Amino acid sequence: MSDDLPAWAVRLRAERRNRLWSQREMARRLVEAADEDMRARLPSRETMIRRIKAYEAGHNRPGDPYRVLYARAFGLTEAELFGAPIDVPSHGSDLIDLLAWVEQTNVGDGTINMLAEEAQRLGETHAHVPPSRVLSDVVRLERHTRVLLSGGKQRLRQTRELFRIEADLLAHACILLGDLHRNGPAVSHGTAAALCAEEAGASPAAVLSAQAKTERWRGRFAASADLARRGYECSPPTQLRVLLASQEANAVGLLGDRERAREALRRAEEAAEARLSQDSGVSPWSCPRPRQALYALSVALQAGKPEEALHAARMAESAWASGDPRVPATWAQIRFGAANAYAMMGDLHGAAEQIAPVMNMRPEFRMSTVTNYLVELDARLDDRRFQGSDISATLREQIRDFTCAALSAVGAGEGA
Repeated sequence: MSDDLPAWAVRLRAERRNRLWSQREMARRLVEAADEDMRARLPSRETMIRRIKAYEAGHNRPGDPYRVLYARAFGLTEAELFGAPIDVPSHGSDLIDLLAWVEQTNVGDGTINMLAEEAQRLGETHAHVPPSRVLSDVVRLERHTRVLLSGGKQRLRQTRELFRIEADLLAHACILLGDLHRNGPAVSHGTAAALCAEEAGASPAAVLSAQAKTERWRGRFAASADLARRGYECSPPTQLRVLLASQEANAVGLLGDRERAREALRRAEEAAEARLSQDSGVSPWSCPRPRQALYALSVALQAGKPEEALHAARMAESAWASGDPRVPATWAQIRFGAANAYAMMGDLHGAAEQIAPVMNMRPEFRMSTVTNYLVELDARLDDRRFQGSDISATLREQIRDFTCAALSAVGAGEGA
């Protein structure tokens, strides 16, 4: 059918659809593109919609002022849209076309700023909204950004900024997919995020942090540690630098390299004590004191030092008491990590006291980073010294109920 349409009609429809605009939205954009004198001469919105339909059907070719308005709305020249030369003197016309293209793009700085702000807002919701819901919002925003990237004629700096936003969104999706036990898609999103960060000329530190987390959950601890170290070395002076050093410590601790783990924790402390630019403390790239303490707790458990693990848990509690934001997942992991420490010391009453407040946590928040601590605790409770213990049996039953509810929530989220 489109083969019978004039090229300009096909172009008008394609340009509108590429921007995900309805014909009603197209009419609104044309009105916005008009100056005061033009706007006074425009017909009603319904009449404009009928004209848009007629133009896209090839029934009649847009004349003044619609040629100008379409060009402004799409950020293109009239020649690009309608195949006719712009009525300007021939001398210097190429430069005029260039200036028109530079000044009028299909995506303005305002749109790009809105995308960046929305991506940042989604990062801030990461800690307090179920991961399946955040993932849905992140994927939707990423698709909008990708449409602008793949179908646009934006300027070079705008393209780089869109690539940067795309990298951030893909890295965020990578983390969320890992939280939902979907490591295969997480790897793919991390790879795409790295490519976009490279195209943007941006620091890959956030992407490397996401990839390090994914590799850790895949059991590839050496790869996780190396990714985190690369991110640390290129990270700007933000909390992300603290996070990357902490991630390296955790990964090498799982490998049994205690010396490197201690050295990485030392670098995390030094980075935290430096004058870092502050953030909300709740984004995926934040590493406030409670989260930093959680990594120290994890390394202590790996080294078989429960007293050090409990010291780290007390540091987290002190930070929360001082006003640091209480992230539900971090709080749950601190509690479960402390329960592991008590179990290592043979104190099941202490372990039960630690996990009790978390048992009512909403299932959709029971991500893999939380439940893995309970998997470890269940394995410790299988120790021969706890056989026949009523407390051990009760704890193991609570662990099964907690993790089963978590898996059910993940399945429901994927099916939504």
